[in-house]
Amino acid sequence: MKTAATIFAICLVLFVDGGALASENTAQIIKRQAPKGITSAFYECIEEAESDNVALAACQSKEKKRQDTRLNAAYKLLLSKQRNTSKDNLVRAERAWLELHGTSKAFESSLYGGEIVSSFQVMQNEIFRLCERANTLEEYLSIADDR
Repeated sequence: MKTAATIFAICLVLFVDGGALASENTAQIIKRQAPKGITSAFYECIEEAESDNVALAACQSKEKKRQDTRLNAAYKLLLSKQRNTSKDNLVRAERAWLELHGTSKAFESSLYGGEIVSSFQVMQNEIFRLCERANTLEEYLSIADDR
């Protein structure tokens, strides 16, 4: 239900000519649902994009790259601090997460359909998953550093 409301709100913002108010609402909607770790550059980009679908997609693409880079850095650093069984378990866990991530994206794409607003929602979900996984790995890093 929350996702349906989000899609409706984004759709409304994208298709109603509201200028700065529309872009502000879009950024606020996303920020309210976003996990910790989504960059301020992303929200600023969304505000600047207003209702330009190409610009909004570019904002998402840039944030996806930032979150993926963050995730990879956390994974590599955490992996370097592990030995033997812990290292093997981390590799298996990450492979399982990657499979879940890919399967979730495929399911969401089929569920939401091919409309522009739907593809924005699928990409936003993907960005949030990357961010949440990076948050988890960074939390594991803090535990590993304390040992």
